[in-house]
Amino acid sequence: ADCVVVVDNTALNRIAVDRLKIPNPSVHHINSLVSTVMASSTITLRYPGYANNDLCGLVASLAPTPRCHFLMTGYTPLTLAADTTTTSENKGENHHHNTAEQSYANETSPPSANIDSPDTDEFESIPDSALPASRRGRNASYARADAASSNLVRKTSVLDVMRRLTQPKNMMVSANTRKGCYLALLNIIQGDVDPAEVHKALLRIRERRLVSFIPWGPASFNVALSRKSPFVHHKHKVSGLLMANHTCIHQLFAKTLVAYDRIRKRGAFIDNYRREPMFANSLDEFDDARETVASLKDEYLCAETPDYINWGSNQEPASADLLPDHPTQDDSDLAALMPPPPIS
Repeated sequence: ADCVVVVDNTALNRIAVDRLKIPNPSVHHINSLVSTVMASSTITLRYPGYANNDLCGLVASLAPTPRCHFLMTGYTPLTLAADTTTTSENKGENHHHNTAEQSYANETSPPSANIDSPDTDEFESIPDSALPASRRGRNASYARADAASSNLVRKTSVLDVMRRLTQPKNMMVSANTRKGCYLALLNIIQGDVDPAEVHKALLRIRERRLVSFIPWGPASFNVALSRKSPFVHHKHKVSGLLMANHTCIHQLFAKTLVAYDRIRKRGAFIDNYRREPMFANSLDEFDDARETVASLKDEYLCAETPDYINWGSNQEPASADLLPDHPTQDDSDLAALMPPPPIS
């Protein structure tokens, strides 16, 4: 594949529990997160603009090297649709939906702010005359926050969206982006956005050094603007999707290798594979796949160093005088080394 979007079930469950406040997320909730991300990743194709309007251009900027083409995703703000809450049988599911909205209200406040003092700039402005008499004056900020929770549209700044997209808690992969560096990064901002706000947000992110890029190549920080679908109701004026190629993906590969070694050592789940003809005699396909994942993990680790361009050059190439000038009988034996065709 030219590009692979990695989604981790562990990270999806963590987001559903921590961010959306769902104690026991179901498969329907997890699939809702995945569908939101994948639908947003192709929104520039369905509503094309002056850039990122085809898959080739979208992938080319995110995969600077052929092997390092595994992408991480993040989305903000996250909310549950109305139909996702109707599938639960317990009557507290509506409370989960409300706490999901409250989770976003807490998320929009700055890190240094107190939770008991909501940031009224993130919500629609509500006049004092529209508030109950008991909630005017000193408690007006609380009333505005409560009333804004029931509004149809929330105000969200571009800086808040782009800042939250770089936080590890919004990543849908169990990896810490604070370790390592970005190979490439793409933010797809949806909504009515002024390009000047995007430029200011990029300057703020650069000043705060929220992201770090590879030392051996140019920094690839792309932003694509797209309008939202007019057929779908959105609770937020601005939302964003992050598609990033980060070296911390090697943490997920390392966990996969450890889990594979444990299963292979115990010989678990092997009988089902031995029933297939290609695994009847040996399990070399699994060993080759493990070596491929281990080599990919090492390459992502080396991508964090300045001498990545020399990675793999220590292997001695075949000498020219050892290669035959014309095909020989031994070349026909290469067909035996080819992997068998897929079983239909």
